[in-house]
Amino acid sequence: MTNSIAGRIAGVSAIVLGVIVAVVPHYIFPVCQYYGMLMQTMNGMYVPMKCYWTAMAEVGLGALMVVTGIVLTASKQTETRRALGFVLAALGVVVALVPTYLIGVCPTLDHPCHAGTQPALILLGGITIIVAIITIATSRGARRE
Repeated sequence: MTNSIAGRIAGVSAIVLGVIVAVVPHYIFPVCQYYGMLMQTMNGMYVPMKCYWTAMAEVGLGALMVVTGIVLTASKQTETRRALGFVLAALGVVVALVPTYLIGVCPTLDHPCHAGTQPALILLGGITIIVAIITIATSRGARRE
């Protein structure tokens, strides 16, 4: 497989993963807000829980993954593909860290965000890291382009 084809496959994979990352917390494994679960403040207002903000952050990360995938698909230089592989790896790490350490999800174990959204995003972050490693490894081959 030529380096150009590998770059296109990695780019399309990044685009697909980015779309999935953005969609998972809203439609596939929705966070608590989509089940009508909100947090009530001391003055009686209802506000979204932490998992809602995780879902919003994942939309931004998914969009960045899509942009990275588009540039990766269009790229012809191995150095650029390698650099984008490192960017994609960093995005994968952040995708997994947002629902665990950076923002988090609801502490209650039986909430839908804790049971579905968080594990799905950790898995998607791991898959993104694997795609990034493959991208970096395949871009180290031929340097003639």
